[in-house]
Parts: sequence; structure tokens; C-alpha cells
Amino acid sequence: MSDRIPVILNPAARSTQAAAREMAIRALSPEPELIMTTAPGEATAIAEKLAREGRGLVVAAGGDGTMNEVLQGICRVNAGRPPGEKHTALGVLPVGTMNVFSLELGLPSSDMAACWQRISGRRYREIDLWLANEQYFVQLAGVGFDAEIIQETPWERKKKLGPLSYVVSALQVLTRQPPVLTVKIAGRPDMHGSVVLIGSGKHYGGPVKVFPKADNQNGLLDVLIFRNLSGWEFAQMVRALLERGYDTALDLDYLQVREFTVVADPAAPYELDGELIQETTPVVFKAAPFRLQVAV
Repeated sequence: MSDRIPVILNPAARSTQAAAREMAIRALSPEPELIMTTAPGEATAIAEKLAREGRGLVVAAGGDGTMNEVLQGICRVNAGRPPGEKHTALGVLPVGTMNVFSLELGLPSSDMAACWQRISGRRYREIDLWLANEQYFVQLAGVGFDAEIIQETPWERKKKLGPLSYVVSALQVLTRQPPVLTVKIAGRPDMHGSVVLIGSGKHYGGPVKVFPKADNQNGLLDVLIFRNLSGWEFAQMVRALLERGYDTALDLDYLQVREFTVVADPAAPYELDGELIQETTPVVFKAAPFRLQVAV
């Protein structure tokens, strides 16, 4: 087995710079074992294979979408390991459009060499790992508008406009009538809203700490429920959140819970770590039966 740390690279991430990114990763010291993906979802299969081979660390090079693909692969293997057996850890080398998880971990995202020195040092932190139905996530999730925005953002637009592509999609989605979402928590009355945002960490979609109370080691998910708003009201509220943070006077609820279910009428899409899931509500959010080791 190679002693080099495997790095799974999505060459489509910032595709106009793909060759330069590949060369930069190959030039890192200590030299990584670079594995290129060729199709969507392939990172999951590669990560699963590496984890089954007993690799102690698998690194995702790309945006949050690549990270989540690699996460699925290593967690499928970790889930089958007996108690006490060493798990495969996750590393993140941020080179994609959005890298919220690396920001949460405090990695130097703008300096690839410095980031690699942190990762290759093999120092790990154990953090909470979550399930949405049968899919794993570590940083964020959303039901309703934000998932629709991702659904409406084609890769070609992301390649051309970068993060601005989501703003263009948002302008399209915000004109529509939102679904009615119902959040069900054991022992509490049902709660209703038009958008549900979920955070394991403080950051959501960028440097602003949308979930100020969040801690990815406390066993709780932070949940924002926007109460039955129109699209433009939601946009104005998000702007307020970005400018001044959470405000109890806003028309929303902020909860910290271990498990809950979201249903919708009509059925609504949801996203995990910024990636659209190919199914709709209902969705059960709960803790995975084990935690995740991440390179920091």
C-alpha cells in the first residue's frame, strides 16, 4: 500500500484552471497520490475503495460537492467497521467554487501549500456526523428555496459565473410560491415555514456565521425555520441575516435539536453540504451512529 496520501480531484472544479490546479497539487510536498474523477459521483466509489483498502486518510480536492461525495464513500465503509476499529478520516483541499466546510475547519483555503501542510500533518479532530434519510452530511443542509436554487443552477453557469451563478438562480426561484414545510420534533407542536436551513457548523454558504450558536462537536443541529414567507420576503430576511446576524425579532425560529423530520406540501427538494439530493421530502435529520475524523 502506498504511503502517499490519496487526493481525489474533481477536474471540473474551476475547469478553466483545471490543468494548473492539477500541476499545483502534484507539486505539493509530501507528494500526494492524485486520483482524477471522470464523472459525477465517481468520487464516492473511489473513496469507498480507498477506505476498504485501509487508508487512514482520504482527501477531497474540489468544492463542497466533491467533499460530500468523498464523505459518502468513506462513511459507507466506516459504518460497517466494528467498535474500536480505526476509521478512515476525511481531508479537504479546497479548490472548488464553494468551500464552506474548509472555512469551518479553519483551514487556510487561499494557500494550497499551507493547507496541505495542515492536512499532511495527520492531526485529526472528531466532529459530529449527520444523516438525512440515508445520506451523510457534516456542515449544512436546506429544505425549500435554497435547494431549489441549487437545482436551478446548471454546471455551465457555475463555470462561467462562479458563486454569482447562485444569485442568478435565486432571482428566478424567488418569484415562485414556496411550499409549506412542516417541522416535526418529538414532544413539541409542529412548526411551519417556507424554508428550513440546518447547520452543524456556524457557516452557511460563505464567511457569514448564520448559525452563531452552532458547534460541530455538541451533538446538536442548529435549525432556522423561516415562517411562511414569500420569496422576496425571504430574500430580504437573508440579507438582514448576512448584514447583522440572527435577530430574535425576525420572523423565524432558531432551534437546537438532535433529531427532526421535515415534510412538505407539495413535496420539496433538499440539499446537503450544498449538493442537491435526488429525492424530495419527507426527510429525517438525525445523528449518524458514529462520528467523523477530519484532518485539521
